[in-house]
Amino acid sequence: MKPSGLWKKMAVLMLALSGVGASAGAWATDYTFNVGTLVSGTPYTQVVNHVLPAEPVGTTFMDIFNFQIGSVTGASSIAVNLNLVPFLNIDNLQLGLYSEQNALWSGLVGSGVTLSSYLLTNTNYYLKITGTTSGTLGGAYTTAISAVPEAESWAMMLAGLGLVGFALRRNNRRQV
Repeated sequence: MKPSGLWKKMAVLMLALSGVGASAGAWATDYTFNVGTLVSGTPYTQVVNHVLPAEPVGTTFMDIFNFQIGSVTGASSIAVNLNLVPFLNIDNLQLGLYSEQNALWSGLVGSGVTLSSYLLTNTNYYLKITGTTSGTLGGAYTTAISAVPEAESWAMMLAGLGLVGFALRRNNRRQV
């Protein structure tokens, strides 16, 4: 039994539609950012755009941020803050934080996330951010990664500020 003309047309249409779906995923621009070694007090900020015409609505992307925590005198780990905020139409925004091959944290982040974690020094890490563009203009997000000074550094800074304040107060009393 030969397929009718209508069945042939439907088969061609199904193949064409499946090709469109496959090629849309292929249009994704996956970025890799080599941040380098994080230095305490110097944040790394990056705005990432997945927008038209290169990436149509419904494009899924995967971006990687490679970074390392540098050695800190007298510390085996350092606090790291990560701030991820979508500001232009991204669905299913997910974040994964990895050390070499070990997953440290992963999950959906919705409208954004701020993570604080102590990470080992002299170790390589990477963030994997995935999502799907959902706006007519595509999608975009911003991420900021920063190493936070150790508690001892903050304590020394506060003690120094306290001494300066004490000296100023003492000088004010002498002048009165």
